[in-house]
Amino acid sequence: MYNEINTNELKQAGQYVLSDVVLTSFQSSEGRNEPKKISIRSLVTEINIYESLTSNFLSGNIVVTDAQNVPNHLPLTGFEQIEFKLFTPGTSRSFDFTAVTGHPMHVYKISDRQGLNPRTQIYALHFTSKEMIRNEQVKIARALENTSDNSILSIVRKELDSNKTLTLEETKSVHKYVMPRIRPFEAINILARDAVSKLYNTPGMLFYENALGFNCKSYESLLASTNTTARPVVALYRPSPANIRDESGNRNVIKEMQTVQGFSINSQYDTLKNLRNGIYNSRAISHDLYNKTFKETDFDYATEYEKSHHTEHDGQGGKTDNKGILPLFNYKNDNTFSDYPEGTLYYFSDTKKIHNTSEAPENHVNVPKRISQKLAFESFNIGIDVPGFTGISCGDLIAFEMPAYEPVGTDNPFDHDPYLSGRYLIKAIRHKVSTVDDYHSMNMECIKDAVKDPYPQENIDTLSNRENTDRINVLQYELDEAIIKDKGEVV
Repeated sequence: MYNEINTNELKQAGQYVLSDVVLTSFQSSEGRNEPKKISIRSLVTEINIYESLTSNFLSGNIVVTDAQNVPNHLPLTGFEQIEFKLFTPGTSRSFDFTAVTGHPMHVYKISDRQGLNPRTQIYALHFTSKEMIRNEQVKIARALENTSDNSILSIVRKELDSNKTLTLEETKSVHKYVMPRIRPFEAINILARDAVSKLYNTPGMLFYENALGFNCKSYESLLASTNTTARPVVALYRPSPANIRDESGNRNVIKEMQTVQGFSINSQYDTLKNLRNGIYNSRAISHDLYNKTFKETDFDYATEYEKSHHTEHDGQGGKTDNKGILPLFNYKNDNTFSDYPEGTLYYFSDTKKIHNTSEAPENHVNVPKRISQKLAFESFNIGIDVPGFTGISCGDLIAFEMPAYEPVGTDNPFDHDPYLSGRYLIKAIRHKVSTVDDYHSMNMECIKDAVKDPYPQENIDTLSNRENTDRINVLQYELDEAIIKDKGEVV
């Protein structure tokens, strides 16, 4: 992405191009057979655009410093459309919310309205994709019997009435659902949850919108370009001084664009949470009421890890078996943390083929794996602040060099954190454009499910109590008697 930037057009990090910002009213222009429009480009002080793997739609807000009393003269009612285009010079990818593309955003709320002086007020206009407005207007009440990707396509085109680009990952098996008058996005999320990738055979899809349109993809398709090859990163971010120059002394804009201006470690690990939620192991108990049978299926993180792609690869772009979030060591009696499946139990009704002749989802297999995969990504969650770039989106892979914070004078210090550095999946992005500072910045939330360098392996029971000591049980009254005997009669 960054290597495709035309540096003849991009002169400095944070540069942006913002078109005219136009509000379109629900009412018609006086004497003209067209909607009433008003330009607010000169009033805009800040624009925020939000995209996320966990959000079905784009959203954002525009902060307006208004000396024209637009809320009364347009007026603003929450039924307006807003049009603008935002892009980084030198790249083709943009946020194009113009009438030309047919994808204007819809204003649904005004907030934080307050007066600065008798002539000027400030407020925020909140906008969202038109499909979200449509989602609140209709319900889906019909049977779906198809592969998950085709069912999702049907809902997007029919119930949501969307003509946006939709990138779908092919799924396996025909599933039958009867949607009981629920909202389209809710139905899509159910289908995405139960879907199984045809190429990677992994359960669970993400349905989200970014600058490229709608996407329905599995985690593994975001991490790999083929079943055997990891997807390359689109950027390498590292904390570095600003105004980076090349060997000739010329300003290196590309490196400036990949300079981290601030970062935070939102989460690194939570073993108790992981144990409780079944990241490391779990047991699924499925009951067939019709045939009066049940079966148990155990999920083992250590065994399943090597079967899938992760954010880190083996160094050659292939799958890895030793960079997981669970260190490999003997916990107790040659058992690892993956050897206690009853720590998390899942129960399923597995009565099949009675009223449904299609192939139902294998929940006892898919659910534990899907939950483990999703929560494993939250084990490493960081936030980084970088110059804005519309050529990057949530769902892209980046590399980040975390400082090691070694003390001064340390022998053989790390040049980077061996575990927090490495490849990350962009979970969410906040694009912030300040017209006051004339600067476009991004705050990116990034996640990963593997470590850059493998954790050390141990073959001894490092956490178990290997001392042969007697277990002592003491009753409270015995303690009381001892105190009285020592202190004398109690007054």
